[in-house]
Amino acid sequence: MELYVNFNLPKEAEEELGRYYKIVKGGDLSGVEVAFVYRLSPEELKKMPKLKFIQVVLAGLDHLPWEHIPPHVVVAGNAGSNADAVTEFALGLLLASYKRIIHYSEKMRRGDYDKNLEVPLLQGKKVAVLGLGEIGIRVARLLAALGAEVWGFARTPREGPWRFTSSLEEALRGAKAAVCALPLTRRTRGLIRYEHLALMAEDGVFVNVGRAEVVDREGALRIVKERPRFIFASDVWWGRNDFAKDAEFFSLPNVVATPWVAGGYGSEEVWRKMVMDAVKNLVAYATGGPVRNIARRDDYL
Repeated sequence: MELYVNFNLPKEAEEELGRYYKIVKGGDLSGVEVAFVYRLSPEELKKMPKLKFIQVVLAGLDHLPWEHIPPHVVVAGNAGSNADAVTEFALGLLLASYKRIIHYSEKMRRGDYDKNLEVPLLQGKKVAVLGLGEIGIRVARLLAALGAEVWGFARTPREGPWRFTSSLEEALRGAKAAVCALPLTRRTRGLIRYEHLALMAEDGVFVNVGRAEVVDREGALRIVKERPRFIFASDVWWGRNDFAKDAEFFSLPNVVATPWVAGGYGSEEVWRKMVMDAVKNLVAYATGGPVRNIARRDDYL
């Protein structure tokens, strides 16, 4: 079975896949039945008329050209492969912002030693976790372990140490902090608007480690301009790889920004784990085993 790969594979991944597939990296793709990709273009798809299965190395699938993928082709994502890393990062963004660590670090750097902001407790405070997937569940459990009153928002009920709600308004109303780990689908694009963020505490902290487009850009910009004590902390941006497009955010003192480094983009160790997790799924497909993370087309079309 021919496997098309369009990114650089670690040696151990190529060796493992070579046991089950004939790896093709370019040239004639007419015999390719399986593709292992980082991104995928319509032009590449046209060259693979026998394609049956696509394995994406990334957790998210919003970047695929879904309208060009034939309905019979199965697509699998890589959800969970970077969940531990992104969870740690989300908690770091939240605590560094909420506990005023970044605020006081910047003041100290300037030689300003005035204790002008109170450092609040997270224990007993309402915190919303938006999205109860692999990342959201981990974040919610850690926050619950710290004593926070966790509210979990998702489309499908999930049991855990949180109060579940399918109402975004209920999750955010009065919350001192929120962590967004929602995937980007046609249902979640632009889901979180100004009026939702405005339901949070005046000095609330909103953390985003999902996708920028889940949050309405103008609504986020408005809230941080209107509420100087509100903190917007994000690792993902609407400009994607052209971060300069969102420079207006970065210039604001109540915005905490990192350049999409929570997962595999920020760590070779995490990237290798993501690749090897996806390899396991490809081996399962080749051997007739259960395949994980199969996408629903109607989430994207």
